[in-house]
Amino acid sequence: MVEHQIKFIDRRDGLIEVAGWLDRATAFALDIETINWWNREAERVSLLQFALRMDTGPVVLMVDALSGIDLEALRRPLELGMQIKAIHNAGFDAVKLMRHYGIATSPIHDTMLAARRSGEKRCSLKAQAETHLGITLDKGEQRGDWARRPLSAQQLSYAALDALCTLLLYEKQAALGLAGDYQLKPHVQREAANMPEIVSIERSDALPAEPSRLMSGSELTSLGSALLGIVNELDGRYSPEQLAASVGSERIGLAGWLVDRYVGSDVDVDEGSAREEIELLCCRGFVQLSESRRLEVTEEGRQTYHSFKS
Repeated sequence: MVEHQIKFIDRRDGLIEVAGWLDRATAFALDIETINWWNREAERVSLLQFALRMDTGPVVLMVDALSGIDLEALRRPLELGMQIKAIHNAGFDAVKLMRHYGIATSPIHDTMLAARRSGEKRCSLKAQAETHLGITLDKGEQRGDWARRPLSAQQLSYAALDALCTLLLYEKQAALGLAGDYQLKPHVQREAANMPEIVSIERSDALPAEPSRLMSGSELTSLGSALLGIVNELDGRYSPEQLAASVGSERIGLAGWLVDRYVGSDVDVDEGSAREEIELLCCRGFVQLSESRRLEVTEEGRQTYHSFKS
């Protein structure tokens, strides 16, 4: 394990200090934790984690986004700073920052995208950390309550290690000359500027492309097909957090078979990619949340699934 410090920030003076550290860094990694991410209206950013190198060694700065502090101070280093911002699956984290704060993070090196472009199939952060860093990430806290305060020591450790591993992966990829350049799509920036809503959701290049499946004028990806199938066949079993976490780590039973069938048995699934697809399924009205916070398929979702299943 790489030794690192953790600094937790929930006050404005601390945030100003964070902005200064980021301005002076040559590169830093960014990761976020969200709550209610499957519902655009209820979704909130809970925590922002920045990993960077200081004179004392690696440091992870953790900013409490639910503390009420104005995050505008982060705009300069995230938007205008020329240092690389390393993100694992920028199609999730960078889009959330744009959607909630209007911050267009740039320039971005997407470590998941770089791994995929290099020909790797196991591109989730967990798989990449094990393969290239020799670090085993415990993803148990993926299902934790990120709205609670104070956050537990386990939650802080989990969040810090994700950001740290992203930084270490970026450094290795940069040394190898791997390309992970990523830019926000125009529709994401229009949406953040309160222009007419465009329902399509930013997707990273997380999974191999397949022939498009058109449904109600929109595309359902291989992962989206698998997730819709799981909710249809196992109606009411999973909460959104459980489903997003389980498809990447529990490829067993019917759920595992569906993921293998649509995505491929040799391709792993990143949790952020699963969240994107679950959010899209909810947004399009194919699945919904029950009173017990379990995912249920709607009639439209059931018909859609059976239309391409048959």
